[in-house]
This record gives sequence, C-alpha cells and structure tokens, in this order.
Amino acid sequence: MTSDILDAMRRATQAVRDGDPMDATRVIRDALSPDPQRAEARTDDFDGITIDGTAEPEPRSSTAGASTPPPTAAPMLSQSYRGPHGARDYRLFLPPQAPGGVRGLILMLHGCTQNPDDFARGTAMNDIAAREGLILVYPGQTAQHNANGCWNWFEPGNQRRGAGEPAILAGLVQEVAKTHGVPAGATFAAGLSAGGAMAALLGAAYPEVFEAVGVHSGLPAGSAQDIGSAFGAMSGTGTGSAFALDPTAPPPRTMVVHGRKDRTVAPANGVRLFEGMAGAFPQADLRSDAAAAIRGLTRLRLVSPDGTVVAEHWDIPALGHAWSGGSGAGTYTAPRLPGASEGFVRFFLDPKG
Repeated sequence: MTSDILDAMRRATQAVRDGDPMDATRVIRDALSPDPQRAEARTDDFDGITIDGTAEPEPRSSTAGASTPPPTAAPMLSQSYRGPHGARDYRLFLPPQAPGGVRGLILMLHGCTQNPDDFARGTAMNDIAAREGLILVYPGQTAQHNANGCWNWFEPGNQRRGAGEPAILAGLVQEVAKTHGVPAGATFAAGLSAGGAMAALLGAAYPEVFEAVGVHSGLPAGSAQDIGSAFGAMSGTGTGSAFALDPTAPPPRTMVVHGRKDRTVAPANGVRLFEGMAGAFPQADLRSDAAAAIRGLTRLRLVSPDGTVVAEHWDIPALGHAWSGGSGAGTYTAPRLPGASEGFVRFFLDPKG
C-alpha cells in the first residue's frame, strides 16, 4: 500500500476521533479518486438496499446459481464446554442435510445484555448457515463473570493466549470442530460490541485457529487494560495500543462493520482496526466499492497481490450501535440496513470474492 494512502487513513482516523466522520470519508475518497482503477463497481452485495434503511434487503445466496429458497433453520442444541481454563455453556446450530457437507464453523459472540438465543434471533444467522452448510456456536457469558453479560475484552487476564476467556473460547471451538469434522482452515469468529472486541482478541491470540474474524461495532485487541480505559477506548479517546499476541504470525483476515451514528463504541475503533490490517499487510492494495459509495455506504477492501481480500471495512452512515440487517426479533438490530450476516459469511467463505 502506498504511503499516501496510509497517510490518508491516519488523517481519516483522527477526523473520526475529532467527531467529524464525514471528513474522514472525504479524506479516504479523495485519496482514492486519482486512480479510478481502484474503484470496483460491484452492486451484487447491496441490491435492494437504501442507506436510510427504507428497503428490506432480499436474501441472497453466496452459492452461484442457487435458486431454491433457504431451508428452515433447525433448532439449536444446548451444550457445555469445560477445559483447563474454565467452562461456558453454549448453543449449537448444526445445518440440516447440508448438500456439500459442513463447510465451516462460526463462533458467534453476543454483546452486553444479550444471550445466545437473542443473538441468534437478531442476526438471523441460522437461516444463512442452514443454506451454506455452516455450524454456529453461540457461547453465553454469565452474570458470574460479568454483571452485564459482557465478554471481558478489557481485562489483562483475558487478553493473553493460553489464559482466560480467549483460551476457553478457542478450546470450545476446537472441540466442536473436531467432533463435527469441520474442514481445516474453516473456523471463524464474529461478534457485536464486546463480542466484536473479543473476536478481535481471538484473532490476535489464536491466528492458527481462526481463519478470519468479523468485528461489528467492536474494538481492536489491546484497546484497554481496565474498566476506566475501556470507557476511554469506547469513546474514541483511549490511548491503548492495538497488538498482535504473536507478532511473528500474520493476523487472520478481518472484516469490520461500524455505524457512523454509534454513540456507544466510537467509529474510530473500526477505522483503527482496518488501519492495523493495512500496517500488517503493507503490500495490499486499497480498493473502494464505487457502487456502495453511490448509496452512501463506504466499503473499503485490502487486497493482497494474490487476490486475497485480507480486510474489509463497512462504514454505514445511518447505523447506530446495532447489528446491521438481521431481524427485529432480537435486540440491537437494524433490519433495514445492509446485511452484516450475509456480508460476514461471504467474506469468510470467499477469500477472493
């Protein structure tokens, strides 16, 4: 990536921290505009969607040529995991009669005050997983470990490989993957808010376990060290430094979704995540989606020389602190905005899409 683009991303980050996300978008677009070859006029991901949320996105399959409606999602199973670092209960979704067998596994991490069932309803991920042959694991945080049901992404004891919640969640995923024959290199994690921050931590701590992560309205690993610094990081004024727990290993592919109207976790955190991926992959080319920009959505991608999309960033102007798309049957959702669940699944299963 050229130095002028990196400089533009740094200036855009500062603009978001200064409370001017519109200027941040302008900075990035101005940096891209001299090279029209970078703009990719792809419309298939946003058909039928208006950025103010007035149109409901139509279900779309990432399987070429699919014409049959998605199967009805199977009921979830109640399971428990206990490992050397602790235990958690979880809900397990197994795709019914997946035509091509199991294609992968996604660890789904709920946000504060949510629970696995609520998160499954709100993201509407089970229907997509049934269609695509994906196993879903919804672990539940308990009041014993956090009064608000948050994953403890801000505590040093939960920011290390081989300890705390990252070790529990990685062990849980590895056990389920082994039991159900998940293909190698097809394990992913996605989360909202505190769950998004934990997904970023898991990618930093266990890049060999998680092939890709999706961070929705979350924060980079290492953003805070206690409750006080957590609030600073969430407001966009924190001084914590994002990190990789194994600097010798490249981070997993990362997709970021953040709303510009988010008043709980500042959008600067999503920009920092994407900027960190740009630093980790200096040879990647920054590309914008012209079709998305026309609709008021900024969609940026980092594409490595071999064509792999190593990072993707969605900046959604009309979105607050909620899962973009999904269903109103769950909490913290924005059903009439671009579908994050479809976006994450596409990003996970199609590295060069």
